[in-house]
Amino acid sequence: MKIAKIHGGKLPKRIHFIGEWIELRRLAQADVVRELGVNKGTVSKWCAGDLPSEDNLTALAALLQVEPNQLFRHPDDDWIARLFADRSEEEKHRMIETLNAAFPRKDGTNG
Repeated sequence: MKIAKIHGGKLPKRIHFIGEWIELRRLAQADVVRELGVNKGTVSKWCAGDLPSEDNLTALAALLQVEPNQLFRHPDDDWIARLFADRSEEEKHRMIETLNAAFPRKDGTNG
């Protein structure tokens, strides 16, 4: 007799996207181990959903070139990228010109 599992196919809720950020930066878990001086199993647990200590979270964010709070958002969750997605080159150019006019840089350069 086979016993059904309640929520058997449901993935546990993760609160961070460390694995996705590591992948985006084209790093292997071994790279993170080497750069941060932590145990291989520790990095594996982070990628599976465990939350690093505050010190490790800060070091990991620095390695991945993001602010620590960005590790709690998916790397693809970028509103500006979504705003420009599927736009023609002409539309993108007009949008950039509008942004440059509305928010001129203090150094006088555009872009």
